[in-house]
Amino acid sequence: MKILRAYTLALLVFLWMPLSVLLFKGMSLVAFEKLLNSSDVLSSFRNSLVLAAATAILTTVLGLVTAFALPLLSNRMRGWVIGSLLLPLVLPEIAFGIAYLVWFRILGMPLGWTTLLGAHFAFCFCYVVLVLKSSVSELDHSLSDAARDLGANAVSVFRHAVLPQLWPGLIAGAMMAFSLSLDDFLITFFVKGIDQLTLPIKLYSMMRLRLGVEVYALSVILFGISVISVVITQLWFIRSQKQKSRSS
Repeated sequence: MKILRAYTLALLVFLWMPLSVLLFKGMSLVAFEKLLNSSDVLSSFRNSLVLAAATAILTTVLGLVTAFALPLLSNRMRGWVIGSLLLPLVLPEIAFGIAYLVWFRILGMPLGWTTLLGAHFAFCFCYVVLVLKSSVSELDHSLSDAARDLGANAVSVFRHAVLPQLWPGLIAGAMMAFSLSLDDFLITFFVKGIDQLTLPIKLYSMMRLRLGVEVYALSVILFGISVISVVITQLWFIRSQKQKSRSS
């Protein structure tokens, strides 16, 4: 038992020590001052946020439609579709980056924000559909039937009976797509244009010359956003569980 505790403690130290050093260096006024004065880093960060948000919205909406369409397919067709959705989980990301680049070249599309959004959507879409597929399969259809019996139309049924049940899956899928798009480097490197600069690409170019303290401050901001998102999600999940237990 003591050996297992020591192993767990050593593993946690190994995982958290680099991040702790980074956060310690970033929590200084000098680092944040240089970050505010670094227009290139702020611009690339803004580009990454906008791209990730657009990817999250697009994949969540179309992923929800796909999740509802899957049960309507035949067993053979549904197996083929789900199998294709599992490809990003087993194939290396560099293969997708090269494939998207070749495909866009064949289509004659100039590399830019359109190709970036299309590639990020294609990569994140699979993850979102797999998450929403489970949420759709666990829907309580008796609530929808009760709403129809009370005279609700299709829009009202979806809004008041179906959508509240899907919120956990929608939030989880959107957060996953946002995170995957925000820190993606390989696919972005292959399909971006000359003028498209995202945060991972900017950090890579900075590492070849120098790694300034403004990167430490940016890491603190990203870490804070992640922690706040996880805390809000957990609190919302606990609240939803309590409401379900009360209703049951």
